[in-house]
Amino acid sequence: MVASLVYSLIRVLLDVFATSRGDQAKLQAEVLALRRQVQVLERQITRAHWTPGDRIVIAALRDRLPQSAWAGLLVKPETVLGWHRKLVRRKWAAYLGRPRRGRPPITAECRDLIIRMAKDNPGWGYFRIRGELLKVGQTVAATTSARCSWRPASRRPVAEPS
Repeated sequence: MVASLVYSLIRVLLDVFATSRGDQAKLQAEVLALRRQVQVLERQITRAHWTPGDRIVIAALRDRLPQSAWAGLLVKPETVLGWHRKLVRRKWAAYLGRPRRGRPPITAECRDLIIRMAKDNPGWGYFRIRGELLKVGQTVAATTSARCSWRPASRRPVAEPS
């Protein structure tokens, strides 16, 4: 959350900076990107380890650089896209551990029992089927029994006036 806010702020500042200077802004963006890479390389000797802050800055500056300047960067555009994919994957992975919302699904055994009760007892309504299931130890809603054993509503015979 904080990283995306910082990224957005950097992009806005770079947009304001780029619109005020014109062509010179592209050169300055390239210089800023190269300076950032030098800072990264100065921190370690063997391999470049990019921190999330470095990734944000390079991703924001990459859009401001001409494509001819991309060759001088230590990071390929595909790498920046990979960083973005990883960020999105981590964001959506947070939803996997959450419990399901809504009514829990019923078992196949319970569904078969509802269908059998509805066929054997056509006069029973959905609430009666629910009550009988409660006696057996199955807790379901009347709408669940209606959804499992859908049948057209039977009309009661109308009494003839005498």
